[in-house]
Amino acid sequence: MSDILTINSPLLRWEKPIRDPWYKRFIRRLPCLCCGRAWGIEAAHFGPHGVGQKASDLHTLPLCHLCHRLYHKLGPVRFAEVHRLDVWGTIAKLNQFYREKLAA
Repeated sequence: MSDILTINSPLLRWEKPIRDPWYKRFIRRLPCLCCGRAWGIEAAHFGPHGVGQKASDLHTLPLCHLCHRLYHKLGPVRFAEVHRLDVWGTIAKLNQFYREKLAA
């Protein structure tokens, strides 16, 4: 089973969502994490969200339009299992790369 819902998972902790258009732009320039497609990339939000509210922009992964729709169809846990993704590990690496290399 995926570790997407472990006790330390950001899915179980609520924090005020961060909005960062530069970070989302960075994510949309990456290839799709699942199929490798390099066009039509969307920033897919993972994490806690309420009605009419998305998760933090820092909790996004690059997914093409088709994979993003599949994510919504399967849900985060099943999607991570099917694609064998370490969602939070990948998000942490992308955040670190952005902070160290691009935002400096």
